[in-house]
Amino acid sequence: MTMQRLCATLFRAIPALTLVLAAGAASADPIYWTDWIGADTDPGPGFIGHGNITTPTATVNVTYTNAAGIGFYQSSGGIDYWTPRTPGTNSPYTSAQVDNPPTGTDIIALRYAGDQTLTFSQSIVNPVFAFVSLNGNGYAFLNQDFEILSFGAGRGAAAPGNH
Repeated sequence: MTMQRLCATLFRAIPALTLVLAAGAASADPIYWTDWIGADTDPGPGFIGHGNITTPTATVNVTYTNAAGIGFYQSSGGIDYWTPRTPGTNSPYTSAQVDNPPTGTDIIALRYAGDQTLTFSQSIVNPVFAFVSLNGNGYAFLNQDFEILSFGAGRGAAAPGNH
């Protein structure tokens, strides 16, 4: 499955893509976030990032490409942009549909607008993205809109989207 044309901006983060498994109606679905691995740590033109989504029953390989490059790539430790992390009470990354915030500190900080691609080794149903900030910019996923499941003041931000 390929998603193209992610309209990117400086510090717009796409740390994780998720596979949502069916769960009971009484609670949110567990989210299995992408574990980005150190492939191409040079954020310059021709960036390619690799990761894995691991569920109890499968591992999905994920590849992100951006011909223009990115802001930075953090795949093994570093600043935790996914704070606050307390699910349900104060995390902007959880909601009635999402039980758990992104795991680890992995992040791809997007910088340049233009065509970008996410490729999965198998079909993904209801992907979930976590953004640190859209920097007041828009987005485009081909001709598909998406639903914002939660928002809030994230890491040091005074208001949603201001990082």
